[in-house]
Amino acid sequence: MSRFSPRSISKPAFLLVPALLLLAASSLSAQAAGTQPAARKYTEARGAALTTVEYRISRDGQSILLSSIGADSTDEIRWTPGSGTTDWRFSDSKTGDDLRAQRSGNVIHVTGTLKNRAVDRQVKVDGAPWYQVFGPLMDELLPADTSQKEFWVLDPADLAAHKMQVRRAGTERVTVRGTTVEAAKIHFSPAGALAAFWGADFWYRQSDGLWVTSRLPEHGSTTVSTVEELTP
Repeated sequence: MSRFSPRSISKPAFLLVPALLLLAASSLSAQAAGTQPAARKYTEARGAALTTVEYRISRDGQSILLSSIGADSTDEIRWTPGSGTTDWRFSDSKTGDDLRAQRSGNVIHVTGTLKNRAVDRQVKVDGAPWYQVFGPLMDELLPADTSQKEFWVLDPADLAAHKMQVRRAGTERVTVRGTTVEAAKIHFSPAGALAAFWGADFWYRQSDGLWVTSRLPEHGSTTVSTVEELTP
């Protein structure tokens, strides 16, 4: 799966590289509260191209471990409730990129290989949470009593940090794989003055917070992600 997707965010389209995603409880997060890891597969459609990505969530003490696995690339994060992403690893077998990052305070330290070059970079951010892999864990990013929040994301293409914002945008009836559900609409955009120039929308089933579908503009087209199995 392309890095330009809900899995691992990149620069907004108006900056030439794309980017990005909640309800009371994510279905994946709830399942992962038990001892067994939770997993769901999503189909990504971009034009005529179709790919499958699997998201896995498990618990490690007080932390949440999330991975997204596509055809060529894998993202893995450690999420600390109330804080955000603290560790991230990204690998792409096609490009050879292999990155590791860890947040300490308002600095994200990134090491590894990018575009066949060794990297060792200190990326400065502020106190907003770091949210690197989109889709699951939305109840962690945007709790039920919160209408809007700013957060940071790193672009895997150049490791630049971008301040984004996520907000609730009402509810809608959406049809997914022949089934119509009531869903909360969540809108993503750059923070500040650039918010009007780019946006992505994600829908979450109201009954349990399951991410059911999303539309992400990138490179002049739109990537549509849809859950493969819409269970009751």
